[in-house]
Amino acid sequence: MSTVRSFRPGSLIALGLLWLLMSGSWTWGSLAMGLLMGTIVLLAFPMPRRLARFRFRPIPLAWLTITFLANLFWSSFIVAWMAMRPSGITEGRVVAIRLHDTDDFRRTVTAEMTSLVPGTVVIDLDPQGHLLIHIIDHCDDARLLAEARRIHRLERRVANAFGAPPLEGCGVGPQEEVRDE
Repeated sequence: MSTVRSFRPGSLIALGLLWLLMSGSWTWGSLAMGLLMGTIVLLAFPMPRRLARFRFRPIPLAWLTITFLANLFWSSFIVAWMAMRPSGITEGRVVAIRLHDTDDFRRTVTAEMTSLVPGTVVIDLDPQGHLLIHIIDHCDDARLLAEARRIHRLERRVANAFGAPPLEGCGVGPQEEVRDE
């Protein structure tokens, strides 16, 4: 079996719609140009077949979205307070937190959602599953463990929303790998 996927109409339609959105012109000519450009892109740059298939679970996906938006809202207020408080922002920390999921897609979603929440910035996600992040403001060991627990909860929610089996050992304890960088 070839590692290059066959030409799929869904990808062509998605690229055609993306072309329409970027051009801002909703005409038949623009649609034809988008489909032509999509065909060229798909033929010139074939994508490898995904080895791990996933399915969306609507209720866990809705819960993931709701909790992400709540974290985004709450963290925005915390970071705004840090910026306005009289003492200012103190030194942060760069740490590596080991993720438990082995699927690249789900690890990437976890890393992106972590980076989008104010107060943390993802620096790197290595192939071994270590998420290198910068945590803003004073970061004692208790806050570090709380942040690691938050990331692992997010990782479990992402895995559940995208149809993965339950993650083994996804928690922070003495055996957990969280290290300063």
